Amino acid sequence: MELKTKVTLAALGLTALAAPASADTRVLVNCFFPPQHFVCTDVLGTWARDVGEATEGRVDVAILPSSMAPPADQMTSTRDGVFDAALQMNVFIANEVTGIQLGMLPFTGTSDSRANSLALWNTYEQYLAEADEYQGVELLSVYVAPGADFYSLDGTPILSVEDLAAKKMWAAAGLVAEELKDLGSPVVSGPAVQMTELIQRGVVDGFVGIPATDAQVFNVLPPAQSITMTDRKISTPAFSFFINSEVWDTISPEDQEAIRALSGAAWAETVGTRFTEAEARVHEEIAGMMEVNEASPEFEAALIEAAQPYVDAWIEAASAKGIDAQAALDFYMAEIERLSAE
Repeated sequence: MELKTKVTLAALGLTALAAPASADTRVLVNCFFPPQHFVCTDVLGTWARDVGEATEGRVDVAILPSSMAPPADQMTSTRDGVFDAALQMNVFIANEVTGIQLGMLPFTGTSDSRANSLALWNTYEQYLAEADEYQGVELLSVYVAPGADFYSLDGTPILSVEDLAAKKMWAAAGLVAEELKDLGSPVVSGPAVQMTELIQRGVVDGFVGIPATDAQVFNVLPPAQSITMTDRKISTPAFSFFINSEVWDTISPEDQEAIRALSGAAWAETVGTRFTEAEARVHEEIAGMMEVNEASPEFEAALIEAAQPYVDAWIEAASAKGIDAQAALDFYMAEIERLSAE
């Protein structure tokens, strides 16, 4: 069976990744995270090893040592054969794949990445798959990172809508920034990689939109004086894991089934568990660094009310794709609650 990839090993300088002679299909996986990130090394690395074992070497998977495309271009590059499989943050495919955006709607997910991820996969299988929105790729699995909380950089914690409106906030671009603007907060938004300088220079009074693990990576926890945690989160970054359809078709039905068994719910639970554990460790550190507050029911209710127009817009767009959107949303949130209680 002919190898279906357009990136040559010679061009990449990856002679050490030459496929075993017995492999029928070679799969090069791109990971846009830093190469040392556990998603690249442990999660994808273990999956690659397990696929090789389950297919008795007929499918050989290798993780590229560094990313070959920007984060926003993962699905396009996979379809174009720059590499064979990849992860994609779902916000970047919103114009193509509407249903899966459910996992990023405000105040649907929680801090439990395992529950979020399994719930989104179960919802995809039951409600979203029939819409067949992933053109040119085969969806292998999904995951949803832990949700975001509110951090204050000055002496006043964020305990109400009025507190938000009184602060200039850095917010993740997209729905988070738009909702804060609706609530009256002056907002500075942009990529997370740009937030560190703004926060350390004192340009803003607080921030929201990234999990605690990312806040630690970007070194923005030390300036924070307090955190306010909601039950459901204003933002939960969600991702898709897929393989080029032509490459997938080179794999025998038996080996496809073996790969599906290692993907889907199993992979979602694996990566979700890793993120949940990492988030819990960072929150233990946060407890010793700053004032920790739980959002009042009134504050969270006000935030949820402000977010409803964005939820309604998704329901309308997903319904236009033939998805039973309200049922999918209800199922997703119920699944998170069920899985979190396990």
